[in-house]
Amino acid sequence: MKLTRIRVKDFRSFSGEHDFEIASGVNFFVGPNNCGKSNLVRALELALDPDAKYDPVKDRPRREAALGAPPTTRITLTFQVGSTQLERTLLDRAQNYEMAVRRTRNASTADDAHTYAADGEIRMVTSFAGAGARQTAFQARGQGAASMSAESPEHQKLERQFRTVVRFGVIHSGEDLESLLKGKFRQILQLVIEDHLKSELAKAEAARLDYLKSLQSELLEPLRQKVLAQVGAMHPEITLANLIPYVPRVDETLSSVEIQLGDVAVTELLDKGTGVRGAVLVSMLQYMAEQSRRSLVMAVEEPEAFLHPGGQEEIGKQLEALAQRSDVSLLVTTHSPYVISRSPEALITGLAKNGEGLTSRAGAASGNEERAELLGSLYPDSGLSRIFERTMRMPRDAKAIVVTEGFTDGHFMKVCCEAAGRADLLEGLHFLPSGGATKLVPQAILARAATDTPVIALLDHDESGRDATAKLESRTWNWNTNRELLSLQKWPNACGRHDIEIEDLLPVDAVEGLIKKLGENIALDGKEKCRGSWHYRLSAAAKNEAISLLPSLVSKSDPGGMVWLAGELQRRAASLAASVERARAFRR
Repeated sequence: MKLTRIRVKDFRSFSGEHDFEIASGVNFFVGPNNCGKSNLVRALELALDPDAKYDPVKDRPRREAALGAPPTTRITLTFQVGSTQLERTLLDRAQNYEMAVRRTRNASTADDAHTYAADGEIRMVTSFAGAGARQTAFQARGQGAASMSAESPEHQKLERQFRTVVRFGVIHSGEDLESLLKGKFRQILQLVIEDHLKSELAKAEAARLDYLKSLQSELLEPLRQKVLAQVGAMHPEITLANLIPYVPRVDETLSSVEIQLGDVAVTELLDKGTGVRGAVLVSMLQYMAEQSRRSLVMAVEEPEAFLHPGGQEEIGKQLEALAQRSDVSLLVTTHSPYVISRSPEALITGLAKNGEGLTSRAGAASGNEERAELLGSLYPDSGLSRIFERTMRMPRDAKAIVVTEGFTDGHFMKVCCEAAGRADLLEGLHFLPSGGATKLVPQAILARAATDTPVIALLDHDESGRDATAKLESRTWNWNTNRELLSLQKWPNACGRHDIEIEDLLPVDAVEGLIKKLGENIALDGKEKCRGSWHYRLSAAAKNEAISLLPSLVSKSDPGGMVWLAGELQRRAASLAASVERARAFRR
C-alpha cells in the first residue's frame, strides 16, 4: 500500500489548499530553512497518528481580520492499496462505506456504481474545525464532502482496519535512538516483532514471568516474611505483605535497548559519531520494513545532519533501497544534494515562502530529470546548483573528466575523431560543459574535489579563457599547466596572431562548407588573413548549426586539430593517473 497524494488546506504556513504528488520512490522535499518542510511532515503526522495533538493557536494560519468562522484545517491522504489479505479486507470495508454514503444521498448502488475502492484507492480526510477537535472521514467518489458519521458501523470498521494496515513513524532532525524508541516507532517495532517473532516473543514473556516469580519466591521471600511479621505485630489488622519487583514488560525493555558497536574500542552508540548513529537508525527502519506485515509511511527529517558528503551519499542510497518496497512510502526533507536520488522513481519537490510567510509548491521533478533550478535554494548562489548537478553526474569509471567551456568542445572532437577513424582517442574521457569560461573555474574546482579521477580544464585562448587559466594556475588553486590545464594556445598550428577557440581546430574545408551553406552574413562575425589563408570568426548561429551539420562536412582525410586535441587529453590523463598511483604507493 502506497501513499500517492497529500492535500493540505489551511495548516500553519499552508494557507488555502496545496496538493503534493507522492512518488513510489523516495520523495524529497527541499527548500531554504523555515519554508514549510517540517509543517508538511507535521500535517502528515496529524493525519496518520490519532494521538497527535492539534493546537488551533499554532496550527491554524493567521488571518488579517477575524471575520466569520475560523478556517478548517483539512489533510487529505490518497493511498493505492495492495493485494495482501489485510488490504483486501480494507478495500471491502471501503467499498461498503462508499455504498453506505451513496445510499444516504439516494445515489445508485448498483454493481456498476463507480467507487474509489473499486479502483484500489482510499482517500482519508482528517479535519480540525472550530476549537480543533479531530474529525476523520473517508471520501466517496462523486459524493462531494458527504461522509458517514464517525459513530456509524461502516466508518468504525473502515477506520479500525485502516489503522491496522497503515503505520506511521517520523525521525526528526538529530533524533537519537532512545527518543525514537519511546515514540511511535516503539509501537511499530512491537508489531513487527509480534508478526515476525510471535513464538519467540511468547517465550520471552514466559521467561520474564518465571524470573519475576523466582525473585519473589527465593530472593524476596525472607524479606517479605520479616516485613509481615514486624508490621503485623505492630498493626494486627495487617495480614498480607507482598513484595513485587519491577521487571519491565518485553516492549518496555525493547524501548530502552542499548546498542554497543566496536571498532578499536567497544562503546555505547551514544559515544559513536553522528554518522554511525544515523546508519543504525536507517538499518532499524530497513528491518521494520522487511519484517512488517503492514504498510509503513515514514518521514525522515534531514538525515544528512552532521554527516560528511560521503556519509550523506551512503545514507541516500540506503533510503533509496528502503523506498523500493511496495509497502513503504518514504518522505525525506533535506538540505543536501548528496542525499537526493537520481532514480526515475524518486520525486523532488521544492517549497518556498512568499513575503507574507506563506508556503507554496515551487516545482517538482523526477530524480532523473533536470533539477538544478529546484536545488538552487541549497546553495548561496543558485547558479552553483547547475555546476554541482553537472559534477554529480560524473561517471566513476572515467579515465579523466574534461571540463570544457561549452558543449561543442566535446561534440566537435567526437565528430572529427570518428570521421578520422580515431574514436579510440575519446575512450574514457567524460566531457563536463560548464557554460562559459567564467563558470568553468568553479566547475573545475568542484569536479576535482568531488572525485579521484583526473580532472583536466580545457580552455579557449581568448580574453575570458586567459583570465580563467590565470585563476586556476594561481597560488590559490595551483593547477599544473602541463597536465591539468590545457589551453588551445598549445595547439601546434596556433599562429599566435589571434585568439584560438575550439572551432579553429575544425577542418578548414568543413568550416568553409558551413559558411557556404549559411552565407557569410549569417555564419561569420568577421574574418582576417592568416598565413596566406583566412581565419574565420564563426557567429553563434554558425556554431549552433555546426552541431547538426558538421558530421556531413568532415572528411576522413582532414580531421583538423581535433585528433591532436583528443590525443593530448589522453596523454595528460595517463600522466595524471600515473601521478596519483605514485602518490598512493608512497603512502603505502
